[in-house]
Amino acid sequence: MSNTSWNSSPDSRPRWVGVYAEQIVQARGDAAGLKRVFERSLVPMVLLDDERRYIDANAAACAALSTSVAELRQARLDDLTPRFYVRTLEDNWARLMETGSVSWPFDDADQNYMGVTTYGLANVLPGTHLLAFAPFGWPAEGELGTLEQAELEPAPPLTPREIEVLTLASEGHSAAMIARELVLSPATVRTHFENIYAKLDVRDRAAAVARAMRLGLIT
Repeated sequence: MSNTSWNSSPDSRPRWVGVYAEQIVQARGDAAGLKRVFERSLVPMVLLDDERRYIDANAAACAALSTSVAELRQARLDDLTPRFYVRTLEDNWARLMETGSVSWPFDDADQNYMGVTTYGLANVLPGTHLLAFAPFGWPAEGELGTLEQAELEPAPPLTPREIEVLTLASEGHSAAMIARELVLSPATVRTHFENIYAKLDVRDRAAAVARAMRLGLIT
């Protein structure tokens, strides 16, 4: 198996992240619906258990990791993570488990790792967590096909503060962390989330982050 990094480029989140993230959120808890998105995705996706052991991988993930599903099922996510990056892995996994969804940056030219974009969603099924990842700039323009039509929806107006809150949420910050970062009270952060949910017509944080990414409200 290749020793592939699994995190994201911080400056340019490709369109597929939000498009597929929203589809995954919508299929959460629906085993059949999740299987359809998972298997048809052009983007590499893997399923992991609570111990970060691989449960499954779609065809794109097997190609990207140069391995088979059978081989992956004998490994943990940690096994494919560079040793110098283990601490960051622990931190981001903790954020994923706490907040339910996260995307995060990894781009280290000194280590010869090209930027890779990752989106994680916890408990897509009970005890099963999904990571979608791809090298920066992949897939190429046009490969998303009909998924591009989803971007025609006009983006609702969010205030600069609401965008700040959503951006931090997309990076895995909890409400308490967002409050500290923006020097706000926890109650104010809750109010911002409530307003965001209403404007984006979603019910929770993961759905809000996914829709905001698809609409280009956060990058």
